[in-house]
Amino acid sequence: MTNKPFLSVVLPCRNQADHIGRVLERYFTPLDGIGRPYELVVVPNASTDGTNDVVRRIAAADSRVTMVENPQGGWGRSVLCGLRSARGDLLCYTNSARTDPRHVVELLALYEAHAPCLAKVRRENRHAPLREIGSLLYNLEGRLLFGVESRDVNGTPKIFSRQLFEALRLESEGDLIDMECIARARQVGVKLVELPVQGFQRHGGKSSTTFKSAWNMYAGAWRLSRKLASTRQAPPRKVA
Repeated sequence: MTNKPFLSVVLPCRNQADHIGRVLERYFTPLDGIGRPYELVVVPNASTDGTNDVVRRIAAADSRVTMVENPQGGWGRSVLCGLRSARGDLLCYTNSARTDPRHVVELLALYEAHAPCLAKVRRENRHAPLREIGSLLYNLEGRLLFGVESRDVNGTPKIFSRQLFEALRLESEGDLIDMECIARARQVGVKLVELPVQGFQRHGGKSSTTFKSAWNMYAGAWRLSRKLASTRQAPPRKVA
């Protein structure tokens, strides 16, 4: 791609060699419809099944696709690898295994209507009772610790400006990245807007969320609250 992209969409993926090509293909038509240059920044996340090779071939053949490898693994690390390599003025990251690409376009329209802001999807139904309960507890923790008013902290896609990304100075390399993103945005005075969607359907593979990883998220949120407490009294910075 010769033109600087207006929008960069970061897509971490793990062990999706058998279907990642179809997933990426689904993004082109809706994103072509926005009428502005974009890029897909695909981040193979410690994949062991040939996902890297598949994505590398796609990127070599299509200038709209860029690959950034993350051999160490980790959801947050993959997101950060992609965001730091992205060239767009607007940045988006989302879970490649369970996102409807049309929601990226819908969320972009919502972002532009409310900018400056952090725009994200809010899943209304996950069709998994245990996950609903776990999410309820995590979102409640976010409200109590950070004042985050969201019923779906981990919902993606998320869209924000490059300026906001630079101001947030995100550090989380694991599943805490979504909570940190929203908590830090609130800390710098940027409003949160949400697009409600009716759940999602996985394109393939299995969720990596376990009871252990869920517990690590709850504990990590508490540690993050202690870390942010020292800067909580600082006046909000103006972010576009």
